[in-house]
Formats: sequence, structure tokens, C-alpha cells
Amino acid sequence: MLKTRVPVREPHVRQFVVARFGNNTTTINLSKKSMLGSLTELACEKVGFRHALPKTTIDDSIAITLIYPNSLKNHFIHPRKVDVFSKLLAYLFNQAFLEGIETAISVGISDYQAVDMFMDRYGITEEMISSDTLRKKWRDHQRGMTKKTERMLQAAA
Repeated sequence: MLKTRVPVREPHVRQFVVARFGNNTTTINLSKKSMLGSLTELACEKVGFRHALPKTTIDDSIAITLIYPNSLKNHFIHPRKVDVFSKLLAYLFNQAFLEGIETAISVGISDYQAVDMFMDRYGITEEMISSDTLRKKWRDHQRGMTKKTERMLQAAA
């Protein structure tokens, strides 16, 4: 089995990935049927017969280990793509956060409670990221969506 270590510098994103995909461990077993496995497959390159894998040094305190499925045994993620994959994990956090808050608010929960529930669900602490920062991210998203709707309505009129 091949492994790739991906640095995830933001502690709240790392905790989210560990809780959501890694069963509370920093090692994630991928399958081609999962979204994360499919995205890894897109980022992978095939290793040639006499090809030496490039070496990189990644800090253990921020690394998440991806274990490829057997169908990708001759593949690896090139070190130049590892940072892009890390950004993808941050994007997945943002999407899951915004969707979770939107769903909670639609059933009548306040945004303060929704943010706290999201943080509790994934084990994100105030030391990793402040709940006020996440609330601000939600408010900025709401403002952006309101402006986008207003522009669409003005264009249609």
C-alpha cells in the first residue's frame, strides 16, 4: 500500500478531516467509491517501472496520511500537487460548514447554536478557531448571497 502525507496547516481543518474521514485518526483509508478517494485518484500520477518517488519533508504535527486503495498501488501524488490537495481539504471544510449552518438555520436554530453544534460534532475547539470567526464566515457568506440575489433580480428587471 502506498501512502501520501498531506500537510494541513489549519488545525480546525485538520480536525474536521480527521473526524469526518479518518475515524478520529490521522490515517485515512481511501476507497475509489468515496469522494475523497475519487479526488485523490484525479490528483495521482502513475509510477514508472524504475521511477524513484520524490521525497518531501512534512511536519508530523500537521500531516494527515492517505492510504491508497489497492487499485492505485502504482500511483502517487506529486509533491507539487500536495499543497493543492491541502487547499481542497480546506474547501471541503468550508462547504461542509456552510451547508451545516444553512441546514441548522432552516430548521429554526440560531446561528450561534448552529456554529457551536458544528464545532462539537467535529471536535473543533476554540484554540483551533474561534466560534466568532466561524460566525463571521457565515455572515460574510450570507451577505455575499444576498448581494448576488439582488444583482440577479436587477438584471432580470
